Amino acid sequence: MLRICIFLIALLPVLSACSSIGVGIAPPEEIKSPEMGMIFGNIQASERVIEVVLREYGKVYIRPFNRPPRVLIYKNGDFMAENLTPGKYIFSSVATANNRYNLVQKKIDAYQRILTVHPGELVYIGSFELFDLHTENRYRENFKVLRMRKPDERTIIKRLYDRSMGTGWQDLFARKLMELR
Repeated sequence: MLRICIFLIALLPVLSACSSIGVGIAPPEEIKSPEMGMIFGNIQASERVIEVVLREYGKVYIRPFNRPPRVLIYKNGDFMAENLTPGKYIFSSVATANNRYNLVQKKIDAYQRILTVHPGELVYIGSFELFDLHTENRYRENFKVLRMRKPDERTIIKRLYDRSMGTGWQDLFARKLMELR
């Protein structure tokens, strides 16, 4: 009995890791209602990006009662947060396999990163590259996030269009592509 308990306790972290959204394996969910929106973009780093956190402005998240919006991240750095209720959101942090980068360290940082999602709208946040400046000093956050020109909005939309096959998001991506022509 003791062996079974120890085995189950040892198995819990593995099961919880498998139940979270992996990089590039989960398909986007269907649009829950026409009022829902999406934020999408691309982020590159020296290590694989495993988490992008968007938070609704002014909202406090206390697990397990509520969580930040689900963000899907693909191997090429493309990400999308689907089924967002209309409102204001903040691009707050990024995590790689070995590091977490807090993008909102001061209140002014939060104001500069506010994105507004309108009903049924796709919001392009941009393409970014994350640079470690002084990796030897682990006690300070020494990194820089730069906005990049490539991949551009059209390229990301085309790739996410393919990933959203069979969902209502595909129609919204097609419309957005037509607008960008």
